[in-house]
Amino acid sequence: MKIKLSFTLSILFFLFTKNGFSAAGKDFTIEKQFYYSKVWGFLKYDHPAIASGKADADSVFLSVLPAVDKAGNQAEFDKVLNDLLNQLNSVTTPVGIKTAKAGPLLTKNIDWKWRQKDKFLSGKIKKRLEFIYQNRFTDSLHYYIPARNYDTGIPHEKGYAFADSTRIPYAYRMLSLAKIQAAVDYLFPHKYLMDKPWDSTVKEAIPVFAASASRQEYEKSLLLLSAKLNDTHAFSFYKSLKYGRKILHNRYYQPFDFTIIQGNQILVTKSIIDEFCTEADIKPGDVITAINGQAVSDRIEELNLLLSASNRNALLHRLGKFENNLLFYSDSLFCTLTYLRNDLPKTTKIQLVGSQKKDLLTRLNVYLNNKLSTELTGSELDYVTPEIVRFKIGQLARFPNTIPDEKFGKTMDSLLTLTARSKGLIFDMRDYPYWPAFIYTYVNQKFNRFLDTSHANYYAVNKENVGSFKLLSHPEVYRSAVLKPERFNYPGKVVIIVNGATLSLSEFQTMNLQQIFPESITIGEPSAGADGDYKNLMLPGGYNFPFTGNAIFYPNGKEAQREGVKIDLIIHPEANDILNGKDTLLNKAINVIETK
Repeated sequence: MKIKLSFTLSILFFLFTKNGFSAAGKDFTIEKQFYYSKVWGFLKYDHPAIASGKADADSVFLSVLPAVDKAGNQAEFDKVLNDLLNQLNSVTTPVGIKTAKAGPLLTKNIDWKWRQKDKFLSGKIKKRLEFIYQNRFTDSLHYYIPARNYDTGIPHEKGYAFADSTRIPYAYRMLSLAKIQAAVDYLFPHKYLMDKPWDSTVKEAIPVFAASASRQEYEKSLLLLSAKLNDTHAFSFYKSLKYGRKILHNRYYQPFDFTIIQGNQILVTKSIIDEFCTEADIKPGDVITAINGQAVSDRIEELNLLLSASNRNALLHRLGKFENNLLFYSDSLFCTLTYLRNDLPKTTKIQLVGSQKKDLLTRLNVYLNNKLSTELTGSELDYVTPEIVRFKIGQLARFPNTIPDEKFGKTMDSLLTLTARSKGLIFDMRDYPYWPAFIYTYVNQKFNRFLDTSHANYYAVNKENVGSFKLLSHPEVYRSAVLKPERFNYPGKVVIIVNGATLSLSEFQTMNLQQIFPESITIGEPSAGADGDYKNLMLPGGYNFPFTGNAIFYPNGKEAQREGVKIDLIIHPEANDILNGKDTLLNKAINVIETK
């Protein structure tokens, strides 16, 4: 069976602001909206009536918002909040909180100063909020939190369908902002790692969301906000936009493939539409330094304001993919490129591929599908030399695809017995583990001599005190519960390869491999820096807002989020290797193993 990863090319295009959100300053209108959303988010996750689902959080927000907007001074706003709490039949007698011993907690995100000490809220309101907190909802079945820590979708978040051409109404735009504000406050464990304080970001976003005059402006506001998370799991949000092509200015596709080198240059790697490349005198090996007169480095910085990434390499890795079509932009079918050939500068105008040229788009699609397709059949080991076995994490699904169920366990045991006799092992983690059980079960079963220790600290939402995250200690969080450990002490060398494609579960399993093989060497480029489970928050207009929902650390407390996995040797692909179809990182891994 041959499985192809099929990509339908969409023509994208985008408008930019130079610096994203502008400074909001202290303004009563902004402050009251900020604190209203802050109080609403607290009630959503802590108030027994809302957290249990007896009262609908969105309906509460929408019904009270007009009164918030009308409040002209502090006293009027204070009355709105009092009325809100009365509307919810706020707890009037203590119910007491029964909580189990949670164990170690991650509390870096928690900052209750806003409801305990902030002068914007009256003493009476602060006292009522504190009372609610002391009698908060602590049931494990929270209406707005996934039942299982690894579930992707956040429950009971409504999408409020609007026609694509419809401007999202003001109240629903503000609801979107409040939903994101609250989700980051309570469900995003890495708020404290953002480049900029989250509260400041929200205050700057309030007038932008309020003033969004069109669907396109609303989408741009959402995109700017997602970028502030500095979270690679949120990078893909741009793909859900309906007006993305009008925001990114990348309506057309370049007729060649490419990659980013040296952090700010584009290396042409292959001609796809030969006639366009020939006419423009563009060849593989040319290094593009500017697009339509704008330096590539400046284009990258513009995209950095709109696309969320945990670290620089995670961003560059995704911008350097032809299928994402993010770097090149033009409002016409022609684009001016400045490039270097043999270190000599040249300028050319090249024709791009647009949706009106369906035959050319077909050729691009054929090229991409051939490039990205992979064989997911075969049960043989992958020997890169006669004595070195490689496991490509994205292709291991070929084992369960090929081996009959009745022979599976015995066959895998035989394969790993052969693996144990090799001189060296290469775990190529530059992809996603589409068959997670290979490391989770089989590699652990054969090689892990340290089953009494964990390779990571995994923190999930603590439903008894939402905003904190509790350490999960169950062994099956980290490895299969049905292991029959052999604890084989592998005598050969082990190299682990990572890069920006090493994301989420791939990072988690890389950490596992580093524990199983403590003498292993990890080489490559920084990983995506978004370990933990992917979450989706549904927003008005039908948008899924993604982010990292659980926190992963090394056992010694070292961050995995943003920084990525530990790397012993930073290696970047070399331009000549790329052009000649060679894998710089793989060759280095082989060299490390063969060097005595």
